Amino acid sequence: MHVLRESDYVPVPWKNGGGLTREILRVPPDGASFDWRLSLATIATAGPFSAFEGYERTLVLVRGRGVELDFGPHGRSTLNAPGQVAAFDGAWSTGCTLIDGPCTDLNLIVARERAAAQAGILRLTAPEMIRTSGWEEILVCCVAGSVRIQNATGELATLSSVDVARCAPGDAAMPCSPHGPDPALLLVACLRRRVA
Repeated sequence: MHVLRESDYVPVPWKNGGGLTREILRVPPDGASFDWRLSLATIATAGPFSAFEGYERTLVLVRGRGVELDFGPHGRSTLNAPGQVAAFDGAWSTGCTLIDGPCTDLNLIVARERAAAQAGILRLTAPEMIRTSGWEEILVCCVAGSVRIQNATGELATLSSVDVARCAPGDAAMPCSPHGPDPALLLVACLRRRVA
C-alpha cells in the first residue's frame, strides 16, 4: 500500500488547454497514452471537457455546489453533492456548466481496449473489508470524511479528503473504517490490464 497525498499531486494542463488538473497517478507513468489515469481537477468556469477517444471516464464531485454535464444526444447529468458520479464515454462531446461557483472533481480515465475497471462509491459508516485479489491495483480515494485502512502486513494509514491509497494484490483483504464521528465517502477503483 502506497499513500498519495494532495500536496504531492502534479499540476498539468487540460488536454484542450481550458484549465489545470492535478495528476495523482498514470499507468504507465510516461508517454501521451495511458492505461489508466486518476486526477483531481478544479473547474473554475463553464466550458467543454477535453475529448478522450477510446477511454471511459468516471467523474466524482468532491467539492463545490456542483456541475451540470451536457452530453448532447447522449443526455445530461447533474452532480450536486460530494460523491455523486457520472460515467461516460471519453469521446462524447461534453459541455460543463457550474451550478454555483468553482468545483473540484476526481477523474478516473481508463483505456477501453487495454484495461478493465470497476469503480464505485462506498459510503462507510462502519468497518468494511476491501479485497484486492484478482486486480492489478485498487485505488481507495477518500472523497469526504476520513478513513483508516490497514493492509495484510499490518501497515495502517489514515486518509483525508482526496488522499489515495494505492493498493496491490498482496495487500489482501484490507479493513477500512471511518475515522471520526461522521460517515466517509470513498471512490474504490479496481484496475487491471487486459491480456493481449
